Amino acid sequence: MGGAGSREDAASYNYPHFDAYVAADGDLADEAAFRDSAAGGQRAEDFTLPRLGDQALVSLSGLWRPRPLVMEFGSFT
Repeated sequence: MGGAGSREDAASYNYPHFDAYVAADGDLADEAAFRDSAAGGQRAEDFTLPRLGDQALVSLSGLWRPRPLVMEFGSFT
């Protein structure tokens, strides 16, 4: 493989998987979920997830109550 940003890297990207995903309308489902998610400034629904490392449960409400919280999920790149 070539260096960062080379043609070889681009050619080896996971296109067969991505093409099948798009053919199954997976990208449309993702876009719809994004459109239906909370807007900026809108309160998100509470949820609980295990923390990396010790697996202790952490809830969204437990994070934002003592101080402001900014959350960012995923990437479209």
